[in-house]
Amino acid sequence: MASPRTIDRTRRRGVIAAAAGTIVEYYDLTVYAYLAVVVSPLFFPGDDPTASLLASLAVFASAYLMRPIGGLFFGRLGDRHGRKRALVVSVVLMGIGTALMALLPTYETAGVLAPALLVVARLVQGFSAGGELGGALTYVYETVGPKRKGLGASFVALGSNSGFALAAVAVATTSALTSTEQMTSWGWRIPFLLGLPLLLICLWLRSRIEDTPEFERSAARDDISKAPLSELMRSHPRQVLQVFGLGVAQNATGYMVLTYVGIHLVREGGFSQTAVTWTAALVIVLVALSMPVSGLLVDRFGSKKILLAGLVASAVLAYPAMSMMSGHGLVVAAIAFGFFAVGTPLIQTSTAPLFPSLFTSRVRLTGVALGFNIATIATGGTAAYIATWLIDRTGNAVSPAFFVIGAALVGLVTLATIRQETYRGAKYAAAESIDVEADDLDTVKARQG
Repeated sequence: MASPRTIDRTRRRGVIAAAAGTIVEYYDLTVYAYLAVVVSPLFFPGDDPTASLLASLAVFASAYLMRPIGGLFFGRLGDRHGRKRALVVSVVLMGIGTALMALLPTYETAGVLAPALLVVARLVQGFSAGGELGGALTYVYETVGPKRKGLGASFVALGSNSGFALAAVAVATTSALTSTEQMTSWGWRIPFLLGLPLLLICLWLRSRIEDTPEFERSAARDDISKAPLSELMRSHPRQVLQVFGLGVAQNATGYMVLTYVGIHLVREGGFSQTAVTWTAALVIVLVALSMPVSGLLVDRFGSKKILLAGLVASAVLAYPAMSMMSGHGLVVAAIAFGFFAVGTPLIQTSTAPLFPSLFTSRVRLTGVALGFNIATIATGGTAAYIATWLIDRTGNAVSPAFFVIGAALVGLVTLATIRQETYRGAKYAAAESIDVEADDLDTVKARQG
């Protein structure tokens, strides 16, 4: 049997590799969102800037249409052939999509072919992203010890938010170092190209990890599902719906922070693109750095209590925070942005161990990926589009807050259907008398829930 020190080292390496991959995936996936205002006239020229922006945001959302398909592909790959393989393949495909984005011709040089190629590149990225979060959460859940599943999973959330922050920093730095003409001509390509070195680092990290002990035990017993999706639909339909409902809330609250508020501050607040991008980067960095603290809270108090706090905070703070984002100066807008984001780390870190705990190992990756990615279509990739559309239709600059409130209410209703605590690491760990590689008691509890 491996020594405790070797087990700890293996766990740390696995968590780092999983988190690094989410940095790459979400950096590559969201650079486009931060460049939407710059890119929209290059691929969708027209007299109405709102129409061009909406078209550009629709392309951003199109990537999310591929996420459930990618989730099913990577779910089957991970549940049948190992978590590691799914993690490596997803990052490679994201790199291919990002390289395509960097080399795209514009409408001026290629006509209608340009937006068509833009959609293709985004679809490749969306397909890849469909397997990333579910794969990373599953890998970490099955790798870390029972006392620290909340903390371990929080690093996956930290990685995804760090990807958003790095994307904001890359765009802001490029914008600061180029003129408006240079940014429009070629500068917008640089942030996409910067994603390629990140890809190589991530591939190196993920190539050095082993598969999870839980999957290896299942493989040794030949306890691998031949058809994960069919088995999932037979044995866990309620859990898929629970992941979907909570995912609706998580994606709406998270993507409003990560992809829309920056656009809102430029269009409705009247602030400069560079100032807003740096502001967004600062807020998102603070959100990311708070993830481990939130993870410790999950391990101490349980996922349900922390999730409840996050959902309530998002619902209560959305309207007053958005009302302060225009007409009061950049400092006030930045503080309002921070309050708007308070619920994000609480929601993300509490769902991170909760989602995989709802499923057995045989269908875990497929279950998390399917439920979460369908929710991402509904309220994630569409968040910026819906918010922009609401303002355009109502004339009310604060109307996107009602989208957040509605999504948080969906999450609260879904949370009520999880009848008992699904994950409380410290409590359940103390009850265990088996070794660190045994099946986790929180998974058993989830079956009874």
